[in-house]
Amino acid sequence: MAHFRTVWLLVTAAACGAAVMAVELLGARFLGAAYGGSLTVWAAIISVTLLSLAAGYFAGGYLSDRFPRPALLYGVLLAAGVMVAVCPYLRFALKACYEAFGIMGGALASAALVFSAPLVLFGMVSPFVIRLLCTGGEGVGIRAGGVYAVSTLGSVVGTLATGLWLIPSFGTSECLRGAAAATALVGAVGLALEFGVRGAATALLPAAIVALPGPAGRVGDRYAAPDGEAVEVLATRDSAYGHIAVLGKGSYKLLVVDGIVQTGFPTSRGGPARGQGLAANYFQELLPYTVPDPNGRSALVIGLAGGMTPAILSLYGIRVECVDLDPAIIETARDLFGFDGPAVADDGRKYLESCGRRYDFCVIDTYSGDVFPFHLATVEAFRAAKGVLLPGGVLAVNYIGAPGGRAFACVHATIASVFRHVLAIGGEEGGDVQTITVFASDREIEFNRGWMDVVGTGGVDPVSATIERLRIKPSRSDAFVLTDDYNPVDFLRGDEALRWRARTIRNIGGGAVF
Repeated sequence: MAHFRTVWLLVTAAACGAAVMAVELLGARFLGAAYGGSLTVWAAIISVTLLSLAAGYFAGGYLSDRFPRPALLYGVLLAAGVMVAVCPYLRFALKACYEAFGIMGGALASAALVFSAPLVLFGMVSPFVIRLLCTGGEGVGIRAGGVYAVSTLGSVVGTLATGLWLIPSFGTSECLRGAAAATALVGAVGLALEFGVRGAATALLPAAIVALPGPAGRVGDRYAAPDGEAVEVLATRDSAYGHIAVLGKGSYKLLVVDGIVQTGFPTSRGGPARGQGLAANYFQELLPYTVPDPNGRSALVIGLAGGMTPAILSLYGIRVECVDLDPAIIETARDLFGFDGPAVADDGRKYLESCGRRYDFCVIDTYSGDVFPFHLATVEAFRAAKGVLLPGGVLAVNYIGAPGGRAFACVHATIASVFRHVLAIGGEEGGDVQTITVFASDREIEFNRGWMDVVGTGGVDPVSATIERLRIKPSRSDAFVLTDDYNPVDFLRGDEALRWRARTIRNIGGGAVF
């Protein structure tokens, strides 16, 4: 029995290491639903994890010297399990912290408020285990090294299992509850070893954690957006790449990933109509007007979201193939947005480099969040995009940023280094962060004004006037070409990404985000 107690101490160290990494990854996902998956969130959760563990190491070392009893160690583990189980029910804290401190401060405050307590308790475990294993003065070093090695191996298992399997399979809340129950079970077994039947009764605690009802479901929730329109949460799910929510707002259905709107899909008349995108400055609808007759042409769309771009291009008789990194996005587009075209779950850059087919149009629409896929915004990526275009083909890039920002100037310069002709059109007046559509081709980009039959009234051409008014001509002297080797675009547009997230929260309200 004494040997088994020693083994269980090592199991405890491994389980604690796994739990720490699980909570850290799940914490980033928990915060990401409101604050995104940017460096802001990762900096917040990593900082809180390290500070909490540091406090736990000190407290664990102190208590283990004063009270070197296994029962206390396992009691700490039980308490940590309970605190992790509580975390999914603290979502209300995210909104309170955001309102008090904004995005950056709110992410840090939320991480501390929700996750610091259990992480402190986890930090107490390793020094406690070392103290219990080191009953004499010899062999302290090898025992301490062994405990940290076992704990680190547990961390590796926890990281891989949580990131690659648990989150995509069960979602953030269920994974937190599972981590809580597993942690409490390890503590309960330890107490059973110490106290027999009396200690075994604590096994009721992990069973109770498993039986806990999940947090109140958000599907079906209704709230009022700041503009007064009613918003309803139609569906939510977690995927390997983010938290997905589908909202109904007025005459639109919105796809929201980690708090950022990816698609606004009109629900009136069953979907978009010709000219509807142009009227709303959705300038990807200009692509069909770059050729005399778009019917029978082909397009490759990188970044499906809710399928708005494929739906619009299909109205013009264009055959569309789509690629999206996240299989869950493709499923959501099919199930809730009516998308029924061909789509492949793959990395956009990899697909561009390996597809072997050519198209009249290529659309890169992957820049709409605050996590920028920089490998799709380099000179090598745009060369790959050019490689899938037929002679005279047109590339359209959907970019989110400030028209006068250095990040956009660099992206524009990078595209211009690959294509002879580049045309950029903003989504609105002014220089604040906005949607920017960039067209690029080796032939001059001209529009045939076929929209006159669709959106024109009385011979007036509102689209041409809008294009000219919103045209962007970057002229920054500090712009440079982005490459796979050097691409700091995340850093360059960091403040713009925060402003775009704040704008999204203002537009759809906090009900779907927090």
